[in-house]
Parts: sequence; structure tokens; C-alpha cells
Amino acid sequence: MKMGREVMVPITCSIMVILALVGIAEATVYTVGDSQGWTASPNITQGFYDDWAANKTFKGGDSLKFVWNGTHNVAFVTKEEYDNCTQIISVFSGGEAFQYKLPSNASGMYYFICTIDSHCAGGQKLAINVTSSETPTNDNGSSASLTMGASWAILCTGVLYHLIN
Repeated sequence: MKMGREVMVPITCSIMVILALVGIAEATVYTVGDSQGWTASPNITQGFYDDWAANKTFKGGDSLKFVWNGTHNVAFVTKEEYDNCTQIISVFSGGEAFQYKLPSNASGMYYFICTIDSHCAGGQKLAINVTSSETPTNDNGSSASLTMGASWAILCTGVLYHLIN
């Protein structure tokens, strides 16, 4: 039976590493406003979307899903347009949902508003800080540390090896 173990350990270890790496690549889909969705006053108050975004970590590759009832739209805007609730022409409207995928290399601030009537002025606007999804590097350009998934894979492989032998 030793022959079976010699084959089984590398196969099992390879599967564990692949599963761990697949988990690393997963992006998160955030429903903006959670159960409230993308809405305007009187359903929300000023700062509602700031509070919603405050405890979330957005990274490149994640998606924002805007879901609404009634007449709303979503415009991806600059900071100045966000601050002034500028009525821009380039918007997504129609239907009851829109999903925006952040670019994989995204980082920094992203701004969204509703341009219907005074919805933006009433608080229907979102500013998020996107952190880089890339692995940090040290001064010589090499990876600064193992990712959590890779660390988990190494640990599981070691434990599995000792259990089998």
C-alpha cells in the first residue's frame, strides 16, 4: 500500500493548493445600501451611503450592485461632480438594477450619484475608497509576504502529509 500513499499525497496536496488559490481570486459583490438599496429621501438620510461604505473594504475586481425601485439612475462621476451633484448626461438608467465592476487595478476614490431631480442633494450618492488588490512588494520588488490562501494551503498540506504517513 505504500505505492498508493506515494501517489495520493502529491495529488491531494496539489488539489489543496489549487482550491486555496481559487479562493484568493474571488471578488466580492456589494449590494449598495444592503436591503435599503439605491434610493433617495425620505427612505434615507444624508450620509446614509457614507455610513454603509465605512465598514467595507473595496478592492479592484469587486462589484457594486445598485438595486432600486422607482425612478433612479447611476452616474460614475468625478469628485467635483459628486460634491456639487452635477447633472451629467452619461448615466445608467432604466430597469431596476445596475452592476459596476471595479477595474482589477483600481485604487483610490470612486464616486457615484443619482442624477434624477434632487436625489443626489438628498443623499443618494456614494463615495468609496478602493484599495489595491495586488500583493504588496518590498523594495526589491519581490512579494512582501505570503497570502492568507497560500499560507493555508501550506499548513493543510503539511498536516495532510503527516496524517497519511
